[in-house]
Amino acid sequence: MSLGHRLARHIQNATFDRVTGEGLANAEVNRGLIEQSVLTLASCRLGEGDSAIVVGAGASLHRRGILERLAASKYRGTIVVADAVLGGCLRNGIVPHVVVSVDPHPTRIVRWFGDPSLTEARDDHFQRHTTQLGDEYFERQEFDPAIAENEMKANRELVRLVDEHGPAIKLAVATSAAPTAVERCRAAGMALFWWNPMYDDYDSPTSITRRLQRSNRLPCLNGGGNVGTAAWVIAQAVLEKRTIGLIGMDFSYPPGRPYWKTQYGPDLKQMFGDRFEEAFIHIENPHVGETWFTDPAYYWFRDVFFEMVRRAGCRTFNCTEGGILFGNGVEVASIEDFVGTLSK
Repeated sequence: MSLGHRLARHIQNATFDRVTGEGLANAEVNRGLIEQSVLTLASCRLGEGDSAIVVGAGASLHRRGILERLAASKYRGTIVVADAVLGGCLRNGIVPHVVVSVDPHPTRIVRWFGDPSLTEARDDHFQRHTTQLGDEYFERQEFDPAIAENEMKANRELVRLVDEHGPAIKLAVATSAAPTAVERCRAAGMALFWWNPMYDDYDSPTSITRRLQRSNRLPCLNGGGNVGTAAWVIAQAVLEKRTIGLIGMDFSYPPGRPYWKTQYGPDLKQMFGDRFEEAFIHIENPHVGETWFTDPAYYWFRDVFFEMVRRAGCRTFNCTEGGILFGNGVEVASIEDFVGTLSK
């Protein structure tokens, strides 16, 4: 068994330790803002029919022009997106029905919604500060090419777009979400629908999740460890969509991407030194004839997703033409085929 596969077996505990403290602290801060549960979304008019498209922030979106193709398709069903891809959607004329936000990080997540307080001086300080910490989050991952090209210009445009379209967007927001992002969305006029992340086994006598649920009476959802999976869960479990198309749900990185320009690359480098490249797992995608690579965290997220798909009462199609999410209950189709025939 490779180093990457061995590490993937231990990701669950590491993820729990990393996010629980911040998430629970944010839940206390956000408590006074809770007015309605995510379950209320089921009674909202969100697109036509019983299909949905779930949008993650993977590189395949931009390599294959998937957002442009989705916009051209005139899809009339429900669109649920991860927070990191909201800007890309809005710039392509796609106003999602639901945006999902989970991550507790205090400074990063607000920027997916456009940060009105971001100035040239503050951004320079922020970048120097995070670089000193070995973070370089936005430069390293390039979720959104517009940010990589000109971060300040992209932020100004995103502030305008979110302010313009915010009142038409529902935010399915976890209690763990960063308060800065929550306040930004409220200021933009988004309606907030709350839920608790599933931190641990709810049936355990010492369950943190159960204690949280009893304190705020919100439903608990298993988001699979990442915001893209959480968006799929909301589409199928809350909105009860029977046919779901995925785009940007890569769980991996494209061929040729430097290892350091990945979410966990610097962490793996710190842990394993010169051996850190051995921690990445390469998987051939026969549908596009390419070999993509992933890290132990996203390999675990992929296994979790497959298990959830097997239990779900819906059909799930990967329409993104890339990544490592195929087989094990995940069917493959083009975005045009999904919109044209499969979603009917």
